[in-house]
Amino acid sequence: MPHSVTCECGRRFEMPDEYAGLHARCSDCATREWRIADDPEPIATSGKAKASLAVGACVFLGVVSGAPAVLLGRAALKEIDQSKGTLRGRGTAIAGIVLGVFGCLVTIPLLLLPQEAVEASWRGQCVNNLKQIGLALHNYHAVNGCFPAAAIVDKEGRPLLSWRVAILPLLESEDLYERFHLDEPWDSPHNLGLLNLMPSCFACPSDETLKPGATGYRAVLGGAFTSDFKPLRFADFPDGTSNTLFVGESLQAVPWTKPDDLAVGGGLPLHGLGSRHDDGFNALLVDGSVRFLKNAIDPNVLSALITRGGGEVISSDGY
Repeated sequence: MPHSVTCECGRRFEMPDEYAGLHARCSDCATREWRIADDPEPIATSGKAKASLAVGACVFLGVVSGAPAVLLGRAALKEIDQSKGTLRGRGTAIAGIVLGVFGCLVTIPLLLLPQEAVEASWRGQCVNNLKQIGLALHNYHAVNGCFPAAAIVDKEGRPLLSWRVAILPLLESEDLYERFHLDEPWDSPHNLGLLNLMPSCFACPSDETLKPGATGYRAVLGGAFTSDFKPLRFADFPDGTSNTLFVGESLQAVPWTKPDDLAVGGGLPLHGLGSRHDDGFNALLVDGSVRFLKNAIDPNVLSALITRGGGEVISSDGY
């Protein structure tokens, strides 16, 4: 008489009475067991193993931390073990775990860095940005016999584009410079389309409020850059190039292509200069050096630094 039995997979079926007491499998499980024994190659690679390796690889791109790769790799190994040979990918999962562990070892110490150390790094990058800008301004003078005017102007003398656009060829961005229509204003449909291509040296990393295409590096008109957009030469700095401010940081960011610099006075503290750094801001001097000026700087000293021919005497410890 047939009797009902249950396979290890949970499926119920009928078997003849003479097989009572024997280990029984349904037809599907028996076929799968035969298939694995006859052909030891697994059916597929674990998806978790693939994901672990992919996430681990992303660690090197700085996209994610290493923890997800480790967790996915462990889950993949467990899944492979429980598959009874139907899944492969053990090596892939282990590789993902290794990359993930490496990523944790790299990223966790960075996360534990004191904020002061992070800010010091950002401030150093800001100094390098201004030095790069200063070198481009000096190279512009070497090529043209003068520094750029505060703005590229049209035939009527109206400002169209910032001095930052004028120095692009000296910042290894000649291709970008050639894409500008120099006879159109910064916000013409064509030139506005180039706004988000701003070179990285125009963005201070400490200012996380900057929008794409905006810069806080601005000149103070009336000093090294004239408000009537006339270019100057080294001979036009009787106070000395080491005593005249060229470009400084400002908390009032502007589109980098826009001819919009700070005015002397302007009704703003520090003539509008300032930064996200603690206690002060970086300033590029005409000689190419970069100094950190404190927010508490004597207003008279700052004014003397801005003017190029005021005849003021500035001591070496005055700022």
